[in-house]
Amino acid sequence: MQKQDRCTICGSRFAEKKCYYCESRICTSCMVPVEVSGSTTKCLTCDRNKVNRLSLVQMLKRNYYLFAIIVAFWLFTVFPIPFLHLAGIEVDPSAFQPVLIATGAMTIPFVFLFLAWQRKAPRGSS
Repeated sequence: MQKQDRCTICGSRFAEKKCYYCESRICTSCMVPVEVSGSTTKCLTCDRNKVNRLSLVQMLKRNYYLFAIIVAFWLFTVFPIPFLHLAGIEVDPSAFQPVLIATGAMTIPFVFLFLAWQRKAPRGSS
């Protein structure tokens, strides 16, 4: 038999949902209706505290893999010259200037994406 989670607000055994903001398990009775909360699953506690966006720490924890991809792009773009020199390949550093500019331009949409996610949850987050 599967163990059921308890609701963190009322203690019910039917905590089928998870609040998008605090990530606590809640039942459908302790969930704010979608018409009121927008498109997210929100608990009564977060609604009473008027929580409408994620904190910076929560956003970083939830999107660490995306930040890792961005860091990997930067490492690939910025640091290939020393590795190529170690391999014995001589490369003119000015050849990487367009790549650096393109990487900087690619980072701008990601920053706006993270800021938008901090304000409003993506659809289907439960």
